[in-house]
Amino acid sequence: MNKKFLFFCIAIITVIIILISLSKSNKSDSTQNTINTTETISSEDLTVAEKSNGNGLLNSTSDIDLKDLDGNEKKFEFTYNHQTFSATYSKDNWHIVNSYKIKNQNDITIICQALIDIHPIHSADMVLYRTAEDMAYEWLQHNLAYEILPDDNPWKKHAKDVDLDPKDQGKSMLEIYRSRTN
Repeated sequence: MNKKFLFFCIAIITVIIILISLSKSNKSDSTQNTINTTETISSEDLTVAEKSNGNGLLNSTSDIDLKDLDGNEKKFEFTYNHQTFSATYSKDNWHIVNSYKIKNQNDITIICQALIDIHPIHSADMVLYRTAEDMAYEWLQHNLAYEILPDDNPWKKHAKDVDLDPKDQGKSMLEIYRSRTN
């Protein structure tokens, strides 16, 4: 077996174990992890805030202020946590630059719904359409890959942006990696 692939699998298993243990400790300590909403939350603190506050920052699709930049419904930008993000649409694909910076599943789902409202993406069967929830799952798989890949790994630069398209629907991070390396 390829040593790099074996290392990659061990890293994935380690991250999964850590995430499970964090999830269990967050549930038991949820009363201790409340956030004072009157305080300003810095970008670094947001990661902690997002983990302890499952609701996220967004309440609706309008909260991201999605704007059509070119008037052709192809190039967009949206705002999240006082940062601007680029989203580009091409046939059955939404490409979000620096998507790894958005970590909260609920917020990602709301952002995906805003994108779907403009251009739905076909599902893997090319008959039905993807849901915001399953697009958010794909986004989170990219985020997970970005977190665990070493900085010198060439795949890390691909994981920092997400392409939401039919071919990766429902695939785990490992399945996406395998499809790219076979």
